[in-house]
Amino acid sequence: MQQRIREDASLTLAKEGNDQELATSFVTIAGKTSEEPLEGTVLEACVQLGNQYLLFLTDDIPFEDSLHIHLLDEDLERVDTATLGAPYTTGHFRNLNCVGSAGITFEFFGDCVWEISVSPKKRLRLPFISGPRGVSWQKGWFHVLALRSRK
Repeated sequence: MQQRIREDASLTLAKEGNDQELATSFVTIAGKTSEEPLEGTVLEACVQLGNQYLLFLTDDIPFEDSLHIHLLDEDLERVDTATLGAPYTTGHFRNLNCVGSAGITFEFFGDCVWEISVSPKKRLRLPFISGPRGVSWQKGWFHVLALRSRK
């Protein structure tokens, strides 16, 4: 699957965040805008994977920033979401690298490189067992996004 970074993606704030809820934004890619707001307010990167889009959004919260990774289909509808974050922990998104068709690597927090890949079909992900520490998943037990960390 061919991967390329999209420079024509942008965000529009949908709802301000507060103590109870995170801020959300609508994404626009190639002139098309999503109908569902996504968690995050800062677009760190948008990678096109065939006819899907992998978005990396942060919250812009000093000292406790999280990274929301959203997979959208060609109609900009959410397919899957994973979040990297932990209380009292912040990260800085950097060193995005598209590794052929194998996956995408980046750094966010911790002394590690994160690798994300998209499975062709959903796989069972059990909370607290099926992923590295600091990763949480949008509702549901089955997901197409797979995350791992390596030193």
